Amino acid sequence: MNSNDPFSTVRHPVDRALATAVAEDGEEDVRADWYREFGETLGGHVRRHLDARPGYFVLSGLDHLSEEQARRFTVAVSRLAGELLPQDGAGALLRDVRDRGVRLGEGATGRYSDSRQGGSLHTDAAHRPGRLPDIFTLFCVRQASSGGALVTVHVSDLLEILRGHPEELAALRLPVHFDTRDDTPGVPLTTERPVLEFTDGRERMYYLRDYIEIGHRHAHVPALTPEQVKALDLLDSLLERRDLQTHGRLAPGEMIFIDNRSIVHGRTAFDEDGPVDGGRLMLRTWIGLPARHGAGAGAGAGADTDAGAVR
Repeated sequence: MNSNDPFSTVRHPVDRALATAVAEDGEEDVRADWYREFGETLGGHVRRHLDARPGYFVLSGLDHLSEEQARRFTVAVSRLAGELLPQDGAGALLRDVRDRGVRLGEGATGRYSDSRQGGSLHTDAAHRPGRLPDIFTLFCVRQASSGGALVTVHVSDLLEILRGHPEELAALRLPVHFDTRDDTPGVPLTTERPVLEFTDGRERMYYLRDYIEIGHRHAHVPALTPEQVKALDLLDSLLERRDLQTHGRLAPGEMIFIDNRSIVHGRTAFDEDGPVDGGRLMLRTWIGLPARHGAGAGAGAGADTDAGAVR
């Protein structure tokens, strides 16, 4: 599935005054009617777009916010959708996704989000011990001069093909070790989970091939079996198929919500031609949904509202 703008049907503009109010007063105004109504609208978008296809939606019209306001808005809106989850051993709830001059897997802590690399489609936090995010968000503060488009593949499209390869599908349901990319004292070197798992009534994927391979280089971790390597190779070949991918580029002042249960994602490599104010910058949050979300509890639980402008 390809489109010049895959976000065109799931882009929801936010009223400028409302966005500013959320950024300035949102978390202090949780009992206000306008704040509750915004949460209900956001919950409707989560149920409509994330619990079904396409698995993502975009809030737009936020380019008037300063960088500091964008940070506060991202945290406040993420809390409306669910529970903010830590992204490292230090407990950071908001992470800057930008080029830090490293490559994926470099050293003990180098992450995909620290590089300008493309490819390596993955799900977020597969390498993190403990609870994993159901949703992740990216607020585009600054875009690269070229490249940096989001690439997504839906798990249901992968499964449709993988069911024709039962041995590889079975191998993907076996646990593998992900390197945790964290040298914080007390954090384990690896975390163990399957690539594919049927949980809470749905198929969920956990993936980043590089972190799996690094994880299995540790002395205490057994090597991947030939069957597992074959299955991972097949999965990678599917993730590279352009007919299964969508490509879309966020503009400054857009915030995307992506279903981390059903969307495998990455980006195209990006370049900075005379970067302004530090180059490409995305603000990321990880969000956990209520345990019975799929049964109707929902993020920002409330009546489903108009899918148009968020007012």
